[in-house]
Amino acid sequence: MKNIHYGKFVILFVLLLGMTNNVYATSAITVENAYIKASIPGSSVTAAYMTITNAGDKSATLKKITSSISARIEIHQHSMANGMMTMRQVDDITIDAGSHVVLQPSGLHLMIFAVKQQITEHDVIPLTLYFSNDTEVNIQLPVYRYK
Repeated sequence: MKNIHYGKFVILFVLLLGMTNNVYATSAITVENAYIKASIPGSSVTAAYMTITNAGDKSATLKKITSSISARIEIHQHSMANGMMTMRQVDDITIDAGSHVVLQPSGLHLMIFAVKQQITEHDVIPLTLYFSNDTEVNIQLPVYRYK
């Protein structure tokens, strides 16, 4: 009887250890350091950040992002124009073979609109990234509060 419970504990520990690394691999595409910012009370918008690495020998383009928390997730880019910080939607992100792209505050990032629930610190939010090479990457992002 003790061996059965011990086995369950070991399996749970291994699963949790895998989540703490925050590295997701499918094919040649990996996602690291991914997180979502907690939504501000009263707001239905938030953002997600991550590093996407393409270890393959061909470029891959991030085309679409889906999640159960929102029907509308877009790729956005901050840029400086005429002394003003602007943000615009971009259609996709191409990750060249053997390189990576960083999605970060004040740069490329994912905008998540019309969230279905308040996203709070310590939540874990699922996202699926769809690439042009028919690769889908399912990730679980921790939520961190705005500072």
